[in-house]
Amino acid sequence: MKKLILYILLQFAILLGFGQAYHVGDLYTAEDGSQGIVFFVHADGSGWAVALHDEENKLPWSPTEVDVPALPNYSSIFAQALLADTSGYTNTQQIRNFYGSGNQYAAGAVDFEHGWYLPAAGQLAMIYAQLPILQPALIASGGTPLVTENTLFFDFYGFSYWSSTEVSAQYAGSLSFVNDPVNNITFANATGTPHLQNKQSQPLLVRAVCNFPPRENVYDSTLTYLWNTGSTEPHFHDVPLQNTTYIVTVSNSYGCTNSASANVMVIDNNPQTFYDTVCQGSTYNNHGFTLNAQETAEVGEIVRTLTLAAAGCESEITLFLTVLPHDTVYIEQTTDQSFVWNGVVYNESGTYAQYFNNQAGCDSTVFLTLTIEGGIGPGPGPGPDSIFVGEGDSLILYLPNVITASHNDGLNDYFYLPEKYLSLITDFEITVYNRWGTVVYHSTDKHFRWNGAINGEIYYGVVYNYIIRFHDIIERPYYLKGSITVL
Repeated sequence: MKKLILYILLQFAILLGFGQAYHVGDLYTAEDGSQGIVFFVHADGSGWAVALHDEENKLPWSPTEVDVPALPNYSSIFAQALLADTSGYTNTQQIRNFYGSGNQYAAGAVDFEHGWYLPAAGQLAMIYAQLPILQPALIASGGTPLVTENTLFFDFYGFSYWSSTEVSAQYAGSLSFVNDPVNNITFANATGTPHLQNKQSQPLLVRAVCNFPPRENVYDSTLTYLWNTGSTEPHFHDVPLQNTTYIVTVSNSYGCTNSASANVMVIDNNPQTFYDTVCQGSTYNNHGFTLNAQETAEVGEIVRTLTLAAAGCESEITLFLTVLPHDTVYIEQTTDQSFVWNGVVYNESGTYAQYFNNQAGCDSTVFLTLTIEGGIGPGPGPGPDSIFVGEGDSLILYLPNVITASHNDGLNDYFYLPEKYLSLITDFEITVYNRWGTVVYHSTDKHFRWNGAINGEIYYGVVYNYIIRFHDIIERPYYLKGSITVL
């Protein structure tokens, strides 16, 4: 998320004198000792400086051709749009947040932690416009001049400088200072046209820039300073991410004190995109958007846009809201005795309903068709909806086709053989498959208990198929196929 920061240099009436403003070509030394040459000065005396040296190697812009969502995409047709981008610091911050820091890519190679960043296309154009002043100043300060000559004209693009300006998922902007009449590539002062380079495959040069404040004033070193941030320096520079009040208390050797304060307002003025979900028919209230149950009645995606305005800045917010469905599940169960389902005892055949939350957190209705009949042991065969195994006068098994592992209440949490069957079964084996035919559970123990877990994780609302093989106590083989739903 980009921020439009109100940069304020806090200064108070405790000054002995004033320093001179920076000029283009001046050497700027940052607090950490790093240096650069001033290439642009704002009206308030602050500005930008370019580093004394290129980064060590030519580098690609990014590891992949992926759009950085927080960066605006400038037109690939109109160079003027690229030149208008001077938000190098914020661009670099967003790129590093997305890809991570590191020295193998352009935005990761700069010393961002000490304020150096990948310049935007507009800042590169300003550097090019000041080359007659910058080049001698760079050399005089022990720096290396910016590349302006290309002996291998066919490698022209390799001598371009990366900007932090994004054009699309595939391309970023760059600028070359090379005068190449062979290819008819020349730049008029301050009107250089940015090139579009493939982010991943084209390594280019990187020259960092930094912000600097107005030239520091001379403070009374006999006074003691204490800021509410804990700093004891006469002044400091900060980039707040939220509205902040700064207070400084100044004391002299006689114990006299005076305080001053300043408020800094931080305003977000960049487009923001949010992705969220809501259950079908539910109200939604988040990120500044409110939708009623009627608006979320249909399953699918809803897109809403909202424009906020504050302190002269406008911010456009887009919401992509996915409406998730309610689940309705139908199951059948046949038993020869009373049936217990989530703590409720059912003694008669019929259709019953219970309500759950599905894996997405939305309401789920489960309808149970229950048939109570039949028994165990030799007989003419199973009753309706029961499971028949073997041939002739065979063993009849009544197995559940649903478990409710999500409740974890000790009732119907596992798929297993009822106790009364165990003494009648030998040489047991069960194999459970998912819908793609992959084995997810296997056991040769007739005392098995399976709660639907696959590698320790339970997936709710999923139907699995199983095959059971066994012999009865008189060595007759059985082969049983069925399904089990995990809720």
